[in-house]
Amino acid sequence: MNAQEKFDRAIAFSLKWEGGRNFTIVNGRPVIKGAAKADLGGATAYGVTWATLKTAHKGGIVAHDDICKLTVDEAKLIYKKNFWDRYKWEELEFPVALCCLDCCINHGGFASILQRAVIDCRQSVVVDGKFGPKTFSALKACEPQKLAKAIYNQRQKYYEKIVARNPAQKVFLKGWMRRADEMAREAGVT
Repeated sequence: MNAQEKFDRAIAFSLKWEGGRNFTIVNGRPVIKGAAKADLGGATAYGVTWATLKTAHKGGIVAHDDICKLTVDEAKLIYKKNFWDRYKWEELEFPVALCCLDCCINHGGFASILQRAVIDCRQSVVVDGKFGPKTFSALKACEPQKLAKAIYNQRQKYYEKIVARNPAQKVFLKGWMRRADEMAREAGVT
């Protein structure tokens, strides 16, 4: 599988879970819907937060910074440039590339999740929450299926920690766990 095929498959998975918009548009402004009011990311379109969109606009990736106008194709451009290319996920074997992309899209704390996963695979890294060359090398050194399984396990633990720290987030737990389970199935590790 080439890099473009990996990205296409990985982003299709993530967008399935990121959905469309967590808001309705009222007088040109986003109004967050129902349970999404507890979403700490605020208004999002296809999983892209307003802050991420503004950064992408400043970086010339997209032509606007209006969350109400963001299209799925623009979201893909943002994910390709700021997530896939930035972290070089294409250099990893599939399914690890899928797991890493989805993890960094879904979790602000993705680096610590991946660091704990590589430790589970008997690689030596410091869990400092910073993604750099040592973490990337450790990812590449792991057996792909074992690593995908370890990422799955660490994501489940991470979701549980979120809810333990902030019980208002429990409204999302069932969906988060379904996403992790589906990622594991897509990766062939369950």
